[in-house]
Amino acid sequence: MTQLLIGTIVESEYELAKEVVKQAFLGEEHTDGNEHELIGKIRKSPTYNAELEVVAKTESGKILGHAMMSEVTVNSDEQSNVVLALAPVSVLPEYQNRGIGKALIEALEYRAYENGYIGVVVLGHSEYHQKLGYHIASDFDIYTPFEVPDENFMFKYLWDHPTKEIRGTVHYPEAFQ
Repeated sequence: MTQLLIGTIVESEYELAKEVVKQAFLGEEHTDGNEHELIGKIRKSPTYNAELEVVAKTESGKILGHAMMSEVTVNSDEQSNVVLALAPVSVLPEYQNRGIGKALIEALEYRAYENGYIGVVVLGHSEYHQKLGYHIASDFDIYTPFEVPDENFMFKYLWDHPTKEIRGTVHYPEAFQ
């Protein structure tokens, strides 16, 4: 494969990225098949940050993967904290298992860290995300507002020594509903 370029998505790539997301989730077991629609809803959200939406492409401009993060809140009786949700992460099926998803996630985590975010939640394949440093969220007393297998909802601190502990229930913005 030629050199992989990862960068912030531009508006002219929206439709191509939507198709990548759609293709990536075809045949997946735990999906409603609407992830490609979710990205459009997230972009219309008041908290959308274009810097937290990236694509992986070849030097010729072919988009092979797409990923984004969105602000969510984690609320408990004592505190409310803004963290990020990693969703969706997509790579064209014929390019999966080549490190593209990992590169997209690491690029987003770096950007999130640089912007002062403390952590990231993700609903996904536990084996895959645990290799990237994510841990079962309930181990941190972080929970979803809906039923999912415990091992599929994960959290990662972006700081080695976080200034505060995050705990509570995640509240997703309207775009995720």
